[in-house]
Formats: sequence, C-alpha cells, structure tokens
Amino acid sequence: MRAVNIPLVGSLIFGVLSASDAVAGGIGVITTAGVHQENIYAYDQELIQYSVTQLRPNLGAGVQGLLGDRDDRIMGYVKMYYMIDSPQVDNDISAKVKAENEGVEGAVVYAVREDPRSVGVASVGVQWGLLPDADAFQLTAISGIGAGALTIDSSEFILVELGAGAQYALTDQLYLHGELAYQGRYRKSFDHGAGVNVGVRFMFD
Repeated sequence: MRAVNIPLVGSLIFGVLSASDAVAGGIGVITTAGVHQENIYAYDQELIQYSVTQLRPNLGAGVQGLLGDRDDRIMGYVKMYYMIDSPQVDNDISAKVKAENEGVEGAVVYAVREDPRSVGVASVGVQWGLLPDADAFQLTAISGIGAGALTIDSSEFILVELGAGAQYALTDQLYLHGELAYQGRYRKSFDHGAGVNVGVRFMFD
C-alpha cells in the first residue's frame, strides 16, 4: 500500500503547487487535534477473531498551501502535516470480548499498541465560502481527501475530511481560520473520527 499512496499523494501535491504563476494563492501553518477509532483484534482458543473498538486522541501540525484569490468563494488547498496517534489502552479487553460475545471460554489473546504512532499526512481539498462577503468574516465548508502515507509500522490509511468552519481577516493578507471536521480513515475497514483544525494563512494577492 505504501508504494501506491506516496506517488499518488505526491502527484496531487505537485499538480496543485505547479499551477500557473498567474493564479493567486497563499501559504500557512496548521494545527489539528481530534479523536479516531482504532480496532484491537483478539482471538479465542479456536482462533475465532473478535474486535474491540477504542477512541484514541491525535495531535498534528504542519504547513498548508492555498490555490485561488483571497476573494474567491471556492479555494483549493493542500495540507502536509506530522501527526501523532496516542497509544491504545489495555482496559481488560479479554473481559470485554467475553461480555459481548456468548460462548467465549478460556484465554483470549490480543495485543495493544503501547507506543505513540507517528504518521505523515498529506491531503488536498476545497474550501467553500458560505457568505457573499469574505473581506472580514466568512463561514466556510471544507471537503478533502488524502492519506496517512508515511508510517513506521506500515499502517497507512486513506483519509476523508468533511467539515464546517470560519475564517477571519486579521489584515488584508493574513487570515485566521478554523474548522470542525468529520475525519474518516480507511484501512481494511472504515473508521470514524472528528477533529478541529486551526491555522494562519498568508495570501499573496
């Protein structure tokens, strides 16, 4: 999966950033924090598989690039950031498996991820302006797709992001923005999550 995701994300980023010089845009920094689902798999003596789902926090920070004029209602973006997934929690998973599934007897074998997981994330998307005048305050919506393409433990995933937020013009070129977003991850199965993005953008035009 790694051999597929990295070239794909790289091509998308290059396509956005290599646009004509005549097109306005901007750069900025971004931070993100949220929660996401993680599955812990357990097995009984007959090797029947069970899964336990946990909500785990994550934190991230990185850079962003914007494509479009600051007055446009529709603006493209690319985000590249480093994210940390917190460790999984061993809260008596064996007992939970037995409580949720009838007929489970004896030992239940499972393993939890005890260390934080580092992920390199890249995504591209569109910001939609929801108010006619974006000079000072603008309600927004975002939709994006990307990948957690750089991991040490080969746990890459596809990332889908949908959210709503706002941006505020601190000066003619400097903008503060934030979004509350649904963040879904796909790796073998679809896991749900949510997060908050906050950042600052400097527009060239």
